[in-house]
Amino acid sequence: GEQKALLIGLVLAHAELAGERRDGAVPILLLDEIAAHLDVDRRAALFAELGRLGAQCWMTGTDRQQFSALEGSALFLSVEDGRITPS
Repeated sequence: GEQKALLIGLVLAHAELAGERRDGAVPILLLDEIAAHLDVDRRAALFAELGRLGAQCWMTGTDRQQFSALEGSALFLSVEDGRITPS
């Protein structure tokens, strides 16, 4: 958990620095199964930081419950049988 949190912090710091160097154009973040590696408090901190950064962020996960804090502020999509649909 600690190592994952440290690595995520480095990725977010790099994204913020890149945004500063590009006049606010923060890179798109692709975070695969990110929520599975964090406890509830760290997930909340991650979601808050992503909101602060203002980056477009794509997060994957198999357990929607881990993203429940984003209900109403994020677009949820499902992929099934090669089709992407709002969920």
